[in-house]
Amino acid sequence: MFYLDRLDFNIAYACNLSCKGCISLSDFDRKGVEPLDSLLSQIDQWKRVITPKVLTLFGGEPLLHPKLHNLIDAIRDAWPTTRIRLITNGYLLKKHDPAKWFDYKPFEIQVSIHRSDHAHIINKEIKRILDYKTDWQFKRVGDGKDHRDLIFYIDGFELWKSRFKDFVQPYQLEDGRLVPHNSNPADAHASCGSPDTPVLYKNKLYKCPPVANILDVQKDFVYDYQAVENEIGLEKFVNDIGKPESVCSMCPANADNPINHFDKENVIVKHID
Repeated sequence: MFYLDRLDFNIAYACNLSCKGCISLSDFDRKGVEPLDSLLSQIDQWKRVITPKVLTLFGGEPLLHPKLHNLIDAIRDAWPTTRIRLITNGYLLKKHDPAKWFDYKPFEIQVSIHRSDHAHIINKEIKRILDYKTDWQFKRVGDGKDHRDLIFYIDGFELWKSRFKDFVQPYQLEDGRLVPHNSNPADAHASCGSPDTPVLYKNKLYKCPPVANILDVQKDFVYDYQAVENEIGLEKFVNDIGKPESVCSMCPANADNPINHFDKENVIVKHID
């Protein structure tokens, strides 16, 4: 059994936003979600060999998954002590009963505000959840460097209010095609926003979300990266978490040209409902 500090679990490819430079390539108008049967099969396979301290439901927009609550129940059964984290842009929280989120403890919801002019919409959805309980505690963690701003917490449940701010695009575009930066791997890894965050994507383990998404969207992307499909190579994969590898060179070597993800010019809301 291998123990991971964090594992992202990709459950949706579609998103109701299109954000320039998104590590999940939401600006490529991706469609669909991973079927529940596939996700349950992945859980059954990987629960035998890995235990994440935090399992993050990742997309795309996870709230677009029609069987989200069935999935969370299955995750809780498979990993009883794992903290489940839901990352969402918040627009679709209104379709869910606030009471349900408290059934999954330990559980976190990270609500990321992407546009300043829509902050009031997302704040309303955050308030719906907060109003369900009393005696919340909170702390402000924003220091200008982290995208997190406020954390509300109560008895095994946390609600993060975040905003993405600056974002570094993990690829270049030439004539509509994804092109690697060909950076020094160590330099790129040093400026990475997710240097130690592996992802389970279509039943394969990848070093990070950008690698998984880019290699999926553009099959002939130049990097010959081999994802881990089973126990073979798993030990090396785990040992390399948090370390630079050759595939890191696809990303920029620095954060000199960030994209402001709190600017409506860089975030298109495709639908709010």
